Amino acid sequence: MEENKKIKVLLVSPGAMAETGGIARWTGHILNYYNECDGNKIILQHLSYSKAIGGLATDNIIIRLIKAIKNYIPLYKKFINIIKHNNFNVVHFCSSASISLIKDIVFLNAAHRRGLKTIIHFRFGRIPDVYKRHNWEQKLLHKVIIKADKTIVLDKMSYDTLILEGYKNILLLPNPLTLKVSEIIIKNKNIKRQDRTLVFAGHVVPTKGVFELIDACKKVQNIKLKMLGFVSTEMKQKLEARAGIDYLQWLEILGQKDFETTIKEMLSAGVFVLPTYTEGFPNVIIESMACACPIVTTKVGAIPEMLDIDNGDQYGICVEPKNVEQLKIAIQRMLDDRKFAIQCGINAQKRVNEIYSMPKVWDRMVNIWESTLK
Repeated sequence: MEENKKIKVLLVSPGAMAETGGIARWTGHILNYYNECDGNKIILQHLSYSKAIGGLATDNIIIRLIKAIKNYIPLYKKFINIIKHNNFNVVHFCSSASISLIKDIVFLNAAHRRGLKTIIHFRFGRIPDVYKRHNWEQKLLHKVIIKADKTIVLDKMSYDTLILEGYKNILLLPNPLTLKVSEIIIKNKNIKRQDRTLVFAGHVVPTKGVFELIDACKKVQNIKLKMLGFVSTEMKQKLEARAGIDYLQWLEILGQKDFETTIKEMLSAGVFVLPTYTEGFPNVIIESMACACPIVTTKVGAIPEMLDIDNGDQYGICVEPKNVEQLKIAIQRMLDDRKFAIQCGINAQKRVNEIYSMPKVWDRMVNIWESTLK
């Protein structure tokens, strides 16, 4: 296909260099695959920003709004300049909702004024809860959905919620498994799994269920828990205090590690644990599945679909969020029944490669971009 006939897409999302969150990692995976593809149908350009651009670490909605407006003005000016001087066909916005929905509305309006097709890609799994509340966030969410030509969600519960609300432009697209994971796995095929070692990977914050994880692990004997991910000094101190005076015997809070180190820890994990309260489509679950980890996690976001829990526990165990006793029982089962645990890991690895491989997800995304122009 000649270059002037290719679809030109502008992706507006947090960049891999801007931060280490899930959206930024997804962006990095997508851009890396695009740059490696030959003969693709797409010309893809990226407008990067930090998800935390507004400095929104406060519960005061007025302060958050003021900071967001102040900090998004330079991004808006850059966006206007880019779409003015480039002949894009589609603008693909990533959104984590909340107060950022106001930014989404403004940017969608700007794109439409220039006759561009738009996609909003919701990168969170709270949509069912938001629509139950019918609060200010739900009203903004509605405005964004009706302004966008197409809306992408990560999980089936969000998809079903929006379809039942009567929207016609909703699509379901999972996150992909980056090819880099497979490369690291092949390179480290001699790593041995440590049966009694638990690994957690993610931002070490309360909403990831880290306090419940500490409480559950205190009730399990002869284990080691490794926690990887950004952690503040205050949070590290709280976790160590909660773990008890003998925490050094079983708890390692390792902090932020590079991607390859994290995958290698997953390869050696006896159990991968993510007791999170809320998720969209967590990359760490995809990655731990690819590493054949026995997985214990929670029934939130797309995780139940990823592990196909409707058909039993053959890919991993899901428990209710914030339930320490369920979490402890699930961890104990994975530790005590190693035949079951290892088989879960093997099944999960096969499932992630069959359903969530980067080429398959990329093709689905290209089809969405193409269909937006029809």
